[in-house]
Amino acid sequence: PFHNFTNIRYEAESGLPRIPADLLRAASAAYTEPTRDLYLQLPQLDPRIPALARQIAGQAQNPYDQARAIELYLRANYGYTLDLSGTPGADPLAHFLFERRAGHCEYFAAAMTVMLRSLGVPARYVNGFLSGEYNDVGGDFIVRGRDAHSWVEAFFPGYGWITFDPTP
Repeated sequence: PFHNFTNIRYEAESGLPRIPADLLRAASAAYTEPTRDLYLQLPQLDPRIPALARQIAGQAQNPYDQARAIELYLRANYGYTLDLSGTPGADPLAHFLFERRAGHCEYFAAAMTVMLRSLGVPARYVNGFLSGEYNDVGGDFIVRGRDAHSWVEAFFPGYGWITFDPTP
């Protein structure tokens, strides 16, 4: 019944994989049925979205290069903004990709996730926190609400979920 305004402090360790690109390029694209069923789901899409994904992926011969191409394209061709005034219309993703061409991390991550799935690459939208600000006095990181972020993970059999961040 009461709001909790106390600070929370915890310790965590994280081991991020540093898998060379050549190994990810050579990874199998033989996804299990449960992986395909869950991570290739798509809503009804504006047909321009999968067409844009195919155009961006171009000559990419594997899921890793397709993911990297989409990630770099979004970073280079769209702007970051927190000002989302106006009406996005019936399809916010199409509005972001083809009209507004600017948004925050949630738009970039959603766009990349949907485009990868439209190419048959299992992908998931991830929301969490960046590392925050290092505190020299305490020897720790201070993570605040403004450190919230969204990114994408694509699945590579034998290696697991690999992080991509399309936000400029």
